Amino acid sequence: MDFTKLPGKKIKRYGELTNSNKPTISIVTPYYNASKTIEETFNCVINQTYPFFEWIIVNDGSKDLESNRVIEELAKKDSRIKYYKKENGGPSVARDYGIEKTSNDTKYVFFLDADDQMDKTMLECLYFALETHQDASFAYTTMVNFGDKEFIWEKYLTVEQEKEENLICIASLVRKKDLLEVGCFGIKEKAMYEDWNLWLKLIRAGKKPLRVNAPLFWYRYSSNGEFSRANKNRKNAMRYVNETASKIANDILEPIQFPRYGEHYATCKDYNLVLPDYKKSKEKTILYIFPWMVVGGADFFNLELIKRLPKDKYNAIVLTTTPNNNPIRQAFEEYADVYDMSSFLDRIDYLTFTDYIISSRKVDAVVVSNTEYGYYMIPFLKSKYSHIPFIDYIHSIDYMDERKSFGRCTKDVDKYLYKTYCCNNFTKHQLEKDFNKKNVETIYIGTDDKKFNPLNYDSLKLKEKYNLPKDKKIITFLARLSLEKRPTMFIKIAKKIHEKNPNTFFVIAGDGPLMSKVKNKVDENFRLLGMTDASDEVYALSDITINCSSLEGLALTSYESLAMSVPVISTDVGGQKELIDETVGGIVHYIPSMKDEDYQKEIDLYVKETLRVLENLDSISKNCRKKILDSFTLDIMMSKFDKIFEESIRNERDKKLLPIDKTTYELACEVFNTLYFNYTNDYYEKNLGVYLTAKKTKHQRLYRHIRVRLENLGALKEGKNIIEYLRSLKRLLKEFTYNVKTFFIALYSFIIIVLKVIKRVISKPFRK
Repeated sequence: MDFTKLPGKKIKRYGELTNSNKPTISIVTPYYNASKTIEETFNCVINQTYPFFEWIIVNDGSKDLESNRVIEELAKKDSRIKYYKKENGGPSVARDYGIEKTSNDTKYVFFLDADDQMDKTMLECLYFALETHQDASFAYTTMVNFGDKEFIWEKYLTVEQEKEENLICIASLVRKKDLLEVGCFGIKEKAMYEDWNLWLKLIRAGKKPLRVNAPLFWYRYSSNGEFSRANKNRKNAMRYVNETASKIANDILEPIQFPRYGEHYATCKDYNLVLPDYKKSKEKTILYIFPWMVVGGADFFNLELIKRLPKDKYNAIVLTTTPNNNPIRQAFEEYADVYDMSSFLDRIDYLTFTDYIISSRKVDAVVVSNTEYGYYMIPFLKSKYSHIPFIDYIHSIDYMDERKSFGRCTKDVDKYLYKTYCCNNFTKHQLEKDFNKKNVETIYIGTDDKKFNPLNYDSLKLKEKYNLPKDKKIITFLARLSLEKRPTMFIKIAKKIHEKNPNTFFVIAGDGPLMSKVKNKVDENFRLLGMTDASDEVYALSDITINCSSLEGLALTSYESLAMSVPVISTDVGGQKELIDETVGGIVHYIPSMKDEDYQKEIDLYVKETLRVLENLDSISKNCRKKILDSFTLDIMMSKFDKIFEESIRNERDKKLLPIDKTTYELACEVFNTLYFNYTNDYYEKNLGVYLTAKKTKHQRLYRHIRVRLENLGALKEGKNIIEYLRSLKRLLKEFTYNVKTFFIALYSFIIIVLKVIKRVISKPFRK
């Protein structure tokens, strides 16, 4: 997270509406001598993509003349702002006063302090979250703390933990009827935990909280703020909290929190939503549906595609579908409106939200890539928006997947697609041969030849920076440390290379599930850099890169390495042969066999090719960058996509409507339920230290109870290590039980076969 990228730095009103509506949401802000911060808060409110709100600003007796002047000027700038003055009584009293002044028509109240900020999509996401979950009373998001301290606040929410520590941020959207039912804040004293007490009052009344796991709220952490004053007054401030908490049973309710796997069997629902409709902009609006925003070749391709299209010609909106912490989300947000649907919607409601985005933003074309849910929404969306072209982009086909991954997806919705594009001819031939696709075209990804330019770097200084030997040839493995990338094979290759050429040293850049295994296998001739966003520096300090992956489309790392004049030794999977040959590196045939002799043979080929390139390094390095500049730059790729969008939008304009079909998507939600649960579970384990079970059990509640106790002791990390060991032990016991069982089954089967053979032999003389 880049904490300098505050959402309130600039004001940019979101489009022009074709419809009007009474306010649905009342934003309530207490204001006291906040002239230094209110303008950025103002920008955040005016920038909201959900426009049907009123903003109640309560001047709580500000004494500073400049503060009064600033707020009075800002209040005149938008007709949705209602400005009130009162005698100073503290934020709790000011908020309750603001609630009294809200319009009778508003359904929700949103609390926003005068020094805090929020992402432009925050109201829209919270509104959808509560409207699609009528059993929830109030909703909040992950909190980005900036100011005196910078950190991300995201905690798994339980009633038990909320009674001991406030996990819910003040910037929450609350159903107004529930707020009034519990008497609002109701605390007249200053420097109190009034918001914490309010959440407990709502929970005590059976009002369910909902947690959105997107970093949409920006909380200004100040040593002089109201929260810090309450901490100094903690003994007194806890009076109300302790009294309210004492009347709440730990199992009173189960909070809703995202991501969540939802119902296994569900049907699309229709909601009575109050939604904006925006006028068509002069730019073409492209909707992109991706799984996530992570550090990977496909994701950087997605980012570059959006980033490089002309801004005076295209708008971009990104919807993601798969639970992840999305480490490069901010990079996408610089060029697109971003919605991580898994952070605030159930899967079944993705269709409703996507439909709304297409309709309200007047989308001109839709691009789908690497997301099952994106693919299976297409039949319904295309039947409703026949004039909009839907295209997909495929990076590779995983035949180890029982459904043949996205090859199967694109085949299933083929008649709704304008065209399918892929990143190499190998994948194109697979789609044509194995999936009977007729309308497929290759567009190579390309790379940023300006960023990845060896003239911009000093390799010796970089070797010093990363503590690498300056007098040795550096051979690098840059990839996710996962099974298909085969990092342990690279280690074996490296050790054999070093035996034959001791003037070599090896770098592994990346992270993943095999990191611990990799750490155990490397020796003093290796350096592990972990996950890095400075891949350009890694290439610049390298002499050769090796890609021994068992699955690729056409690796972005190969493009980048060649652009930096660094030869690539690669496996021949996917379209690697279309880029790599002996003039710019070496190609090794991938042997999918499980036999040890085949595995060793492949390793020996890597060693042979690497040694050949080392012997001819100068001449081969000169060829690398030229190959990229001739055919594989991002500018070449962008010009092709520009033409594709123009052509597809023009050609689809007069398409006839198809029958509407929601069933395809509903079935997809069932088929991919287990897969989605695994992603959700993985998110909670890695980010929050919580282990989910598909069915709530006493064991699950016990696990949460233990986790809370460990966290209070400050020993959560140690506890997780113990739990991980117990899980590992459980897996071993399962495997042992299975092996014993199959051994006796196999033994029994062997005895039966022997008896049948004996019977056959004995019976032969009698037949004669």
